[in-house]
Amino acid sequence: MSSDPRTAIMGAAGEVFARFGFKKASVEDIARRAGVGKGSIYLHFESKEALFEACVERAYGEGLAELNARVRRAKTPEAQVRAYIQCKLEQQSRAPEGQRIELSTIFELGLQAAHLVPRMMESDAAVLAGILEEGVEQGVFTVAEPRSAARGFVALLMQFAVKLMPEGADVALMQSVERCFDIFIRGLLKQPPN
Repeated sequence: MSSDPRTAIMGAAGEVFARFGFKKASVEDIARRAGVGKGSIYLHFESKEALFEACVERAYGEGLAELNARVRRAKTPEAQVRAYIQCKLEQQSRAPEGQRIELSTIFELGLQAAHLVPRMMESDAAVLAGILEEGVEQGVFTVAEPRSAARGFVALLMQFAVKLMPEGADVALMQSVERCFDIFIRGLLKQPPN
């Protein structure tokens, strides 16, 4: 475990929440796994809910950093949209810390974090809107309202989360999803005049 108690607590909490769900996760289990006393947890977090939110926000922050890095590595606006989509799909299908999580646990954790989702979706949409706006400026894309389109696309992408849970989607579904996103990307491209 980390020499920093807060970091150790958050790491342990992430594992315990992923394994047992929010309701069944106990502060005692988290403290034991972190190698600290139960009271130490309450020195850093006012409640189990606050600890859970900190874990979700940390995981989301790491995912957002990964998303931004992948987008920056892509050279063209079209490649950036593809990198964005690929990264988000991978993130949605990736199990935390490589663990297999029961579907019921995922839904429970999702319900517990539901109030955080709008802000996260807005951050994701801001990344995509930046790509779309840059593509419009470069004359590559034709998008009337990039921010609105990005918000709608992020909402659509979130719907795939259930199908791409850590248990994995089948190959045929993934190919269908990729074809759907290819149509989306082609729709962004500025059409040559007739």
